[in-house]
Amino acid sequence: MAELPGGYGAVLFALLATLICAVARRLIRRLPAGGSARRYAGEIVCTFQLVTGMLEGDVVMEENGLVAYVVYLWFLFVLLGFTFDKDCTANLGLAWQAWLRGEVDAMDAISTSCSQVLGGQLAFPYAKRLWRTAPTARHGIKWQAMIQEQCNSALHASLLGGVAAEALATLLYFAARKYLMPRGKMRSIAFDSAVQVVIIALGAEWTGMMFNPALASALTFNCRNHPVGEHLLVYWVSPLATIALLHAVTTRGPVKSVTNGTKKAEAKSS
Repeated sequence: MAELPGGYGAVLFALLATLICAVARRLIRRLPAGGSARRYAGEIVCTFQLVTGMLEGDVVMEENGLVAYVVYLWFLFVLLGFTFDKDCTANLGLAWQAWLRGEVDAMDAISTSCSQVLGGQLAFPYAKRLWRTAPTARHGIKWQAMIQEQCNSALHASLLGGVAAEALATLLYFAARKYLMPRGKMRSIAFDSAVQVVIIALGAEWTGMMFNPALASALTFNCRNHPVGEHLLVYWVSPLATIALLHAVTTRGPVKSVTNGTKKAEAKSS
């Protein structure tokens, strides 16, 4: 019997995670609409799907090269966009931005962020168990690496270079969302996915171009030759400070405070 190519296996596993998360999402919708529990549970599942898809993307990259990886990532992000509602982002930077804008209170932003980090952390043991079945040679090799050694850091630049790279990636992504996002669900999802893919492809060899602390925590936290302080500076402080700076520069007028995570009116933006 011919062995399944690694890239095909990765796509099948990504589709499996999408199906599992779609079922989980249907169960979550039974929770009270508009409630915090529903949103936090959605963030856990959404971030879980994102991270599992990114882990499978490593297999595609190693087996099929950059072009296949770029195509895979675009379809992954599009699937993610259509699987979940707007209240689930899987991006800790967006939770931080919502708090800066006064759309949610601090406790809601912290709870959302914790949910996203938790969802990302659950993806690694899931992949480890799934890859144990070794449907492809590449998955078998990566599973052996998972159980025998610590992960390799995604940071392949100096500390200052990593901070600058993540800041630039965050600036480009959030500026594109603010000024270039087209109207309509289909076009906005396609555009958002394309922007992410271009940024990741251009800077993957530097930091992995996460521009999302929840994603970085799942993929590269506590990896070999990657101290905690270095991780926090590159993947947390840099993107969150960049979002805060962009908000300060582009926002005029007072921000209306909120309570209990309820969205109010947004501040006037230039």
